[in-house]
Amino acid sequence: MTEAQAFPAALAETVSWLLPRLSDGQLHAPSAPFDVHQDGRLLRIPGRTYYGREALLDATGLPGDAGVIALCLGTRHHDGHLREYCLTQLLRQERAWTVPFVVHLCGEYVLEIVERIGAALPAWNAQALARYLRENPAYVATLERRAVSYWNCYYRDEYPVWEAYPGRRAMAALRALQALTPR
Repeated sequence: MTEAQAFPAALAETVSWLLPRLSDGQLHAPSAPFDVHQDGRLLRIPGRTYYGREALLDATGLPGDAGVIALCLGTRHHDGHLREYCLTQLLRQERAWTVPFVVHLCGEYVLEIVERIGAALPAWNAQALARYLRENPAYVATLERRAVSYWNCYYRDEYPVWEAYPGRRAMAALRALQALTPR
């Protein structure tokens, strides 16, 4: 699996330039890819990346698309703190091709990450989010099931009512965006 499959073809040259810089110090190849569609194109996004911390942080500071691509790949990093850092920076971007990387984090177990996304929705890139969510209904349902599972397994004592759980609120915001009428 190559990380290039996670991005639109228009970014192929930038991704090709960036990946060798990220691979320095990489523990092993990205793993557990998941498939989604964006604008009719199949994307294969790594479930986890294992880049060296310093190489990734250096790459996230690059100007233009290269830095944003590094942020996207950093949202898949095996270190939850680094995922949260990359997400925080990524939420400052409005590029439609970043949407799959943000949405996927709604189905993860790190509550601080889910809370950040929930706070940013639906104001963040609403039209791109809505298009993406409508294009991937089965995937959104899977994310919702994961959120329920993580709540039940790890957070039920802290949030005894599902409706109060931040992951449920984030998923409700995604569902509301999914229902938006296309422009």
